[in-house]
Amino acid sequence: MQENDGQSVLLAHERAQALLLAGEPARARAEAQRALDEHGPHAALYAVLGRAHRAEDEDDHDTAAERAYRAGLAHFPDDLDLLAGYAELGLASDVMEQPGREARGRQAADRLRELAPGSPQALRVGEVAGSGGGPRQPSLEHAQRYDARAALNSGVALDVVAGQAREAARAWPCDRRLAVRAETLAALASPTRSRTLVAAVLRSPYRTAFVLCGALSAWLLAVPALGLPWPYCLFGLVVTVPVGMERALLGRARRTAERRLPAGYAAPAPGAPDIPLPTRRERAALGLVLTITAAAVCGSVGWQYMRATEYPHYVAVVPRSFHGVPLSENDPMNAYMDSYFADMPMPSGARTFSGFYKDEDSGAGILLVGATGDLHAEDPDDLLAVVGEGGAPLGIGVQDSWSADPGPLGGRMVCTTYGAAVGGMGICTWIDKGSVGMVMGGLTGSGDRAVLARLTRELRRATLMPAERGAA
Repeated sequence: MQENDGQSVLLAHERAQALLLAGEPARARAEAQRALDEHGPHAALYAVLGRAHRAEDEDDHDTAAERAYRAGLAHFPDDLDLLAGYAELGLASDVMEQPGREARGRQAADRLRELAPGSPQALRVGEVAGSGGGPRQPSLEHAQRYDARAALNSGVALDVVAGQAREAARAWPCDRRLAVRAETLAALASPTRSRTLVAAVLRSPYRTAFVLCGALSAWLLAVPALGLPWPYCLFGLVVTVPVGMERALLGRARRTAERRLPAGYAAPAPGAPDIPLPTRRERAALGLVLTITAAAVCGSVGWQYMRATEYPHYVAVVPRSFHGVPLSENDPMNAYMDSYFADMPMPSGARTFSGFYKDEDSGAGILLVGATGDLHAEDPDDLLAVVGEGGAPLGIGVQDSWSADPGPLGGRMVCTTYGAAVGGMGICTWIDKGSVGMVMGGLTGSGDRAVLARLTRELRRATLMPAERGAA
């Protein structure tokens, strides 16, 4: 099957393979590509080129690895190493993201089993894919976690277990599981705080899952309970840091072990312990963790939605008198303001109210205009501008404007005074999620600002009542 067996090609392959095992995939790719350009197609060089791209663990390099394997198989369609490498690449792909590559990998695995069903290459592919004709085997990541947990819970010092794993990997250099185990335990044996945390996660995965699930659920429910904005929920992702650290360590160990595996295939080490399937209790624990987390997420989202959409339900009952001044029902000002505000853009379903209090002796008056309804989705600034401009004296400049205390009903209140040309006119406008309104009147005395805001708070509170009280 191999057309070019020249000594120079073999030397180039050995150099590329040595660079790959030394952890220099870029140089290995350059050496393999140079040899292919110089000497022409060579199955072993294509295999090294594909593995050197895979060692980068990036989407672009995975695509380049597939091109290398397919180019090699175009010249050597029955080469076992190329078929095995292509099968491993495809079977390790995400079926949702790369369905075509995964399907082509399975085709390569089927062809490999057809050509050499008991070969080391077929055994390796079956070890990765669990597709050796029997029941599907646990994934390499699952085996990695199982071996690490067994070593951590063995009662033997971690550095001793790591040394034993390293010796076993040297004795059987083609066994992927032993290589991954050795790299994983070597990383866990390093004396750093992060490794201690990762070891704790690996040692008791289900206990860790319950603790992290409880912490995340408590935080998700605390955000709406404390009245915090929803982005604070993102701080709950802090509890996933240990899991992320664990996945990063295991991923690095797998990539390092994969890179250091020799290009040739051989049978795995005999006597490897079987990996037990998850027990019913473990599956139930995992299901409970997922259920609690999903319930906390749904509860937090629902609670925050209710908080965001809820609004105070008011019934507006305009007082018959205010500060001893009777409500003037027949004054032309009432008809004028009703017609004026009828043309203004108000929220759908809003119920308007108005009243005009006029002292017949002094001629001074207080005008009240507003609306109640569901205003939670409205822009407060827009409504304040609409209502405030509606009552502003036309053509008169603003003398002063400030934010005032809205009082016990909450929301926002903005007050504005105008020049002496209109007799010291003042307007206070309020808004909350259930009401918007304006009080306009003349001001006298040195405490004009305080008087205007106080009168608005008093008249607002006297007019707006809870729906239950108003219905009664």
